[in-house]
Amino acid sequence: MQRSGHLNSRSTAGRDVPPAHLARRRARRTLARTVRVAASAWLLGIAGCHLLPSSSQDTPAARPATAPAAAAAATQAAEQLAALLDAAEQALREDRLTTPAAASAYRYFADALAIDPDHPEARQGLERIVERYLELAEGAMERQGWERARTLLDRAASVDAEHPGIPPRRRQLELLAAAERRALALDRAALRARQDALAERLRAFGGDARRPGARVRIRAPSDAEARWIYGQLSRAAGEGRIRATIDVGLPPQVELLLLPTPAGQG
Repeated sequence: MQRSGHLNSRSTAGRDVPPAHLARRRARRTLARTVRVAASAWLLGIAGCHLLPSSSQDTPAARPATAPAAAAAATQAAEQLAALLDAAEQALREDRLTTPAAASAYRYFADALAIDPDHPEARQGLERIVERYLELAEGAMERQGWERARTLLDRAASVDAEHPGIPPRRRQLELLAAAERRALALDRAALRARQDALAERLRAFGGDARRPGARVRIRAPSDAEARWIYGQLSRAAGEGRIRATIDVGLPPQVELLLLPTPAGQG
């Protein structure tokens, strides 16, 4: 086959193709490839919209690690609660009820309730503080420590002013503080010998012990001697029951408290 005299032409299917036609063919092929690539890219973009999360949504890697942080905070709160409740129990055992303020059972229970306002043990702890104050106030009243008893009841009210046990103790305190007091000193030797003269004195004293509102406190060296004293008081004339408490100690004596009699009672 002879080479054509036109250097820029090609032979196709036995005929020559002008250079202009070759250029148009190359342009069409380039355009077709460009369209195919663009179409492929567009389709991949659509698919990506369904497969990839949108920018408005957090990916797992970008989402904050809130679950571990919450678990750590819960663990820390539980540990703090346990420590506060342990400290409160120790303070209760030592009667550090509301004082000193920074190391009292009340402070520890209050701090526990600040962490968990509905914690049952902490709420019950405040109740226990009040009950302990009431117990201490009754002991002070038995020793005729009226001011001390008032202070203890005031502290109980500072923990729970609505506690139902406080008002009756206050009334009891005021009655006892206003009571008439009489005391009968006993000779220890005469008591040990159970002398008739001493028995007679006790029977005479027992008449007032039968009055309404009367309270008797017996102090003797032994329980047996205290019961003998009570027996002699009970032989006094009258029908009212003698209400007495017994203390083992010295010096021996009988103390009589005559509480104010309510109106209408003699």
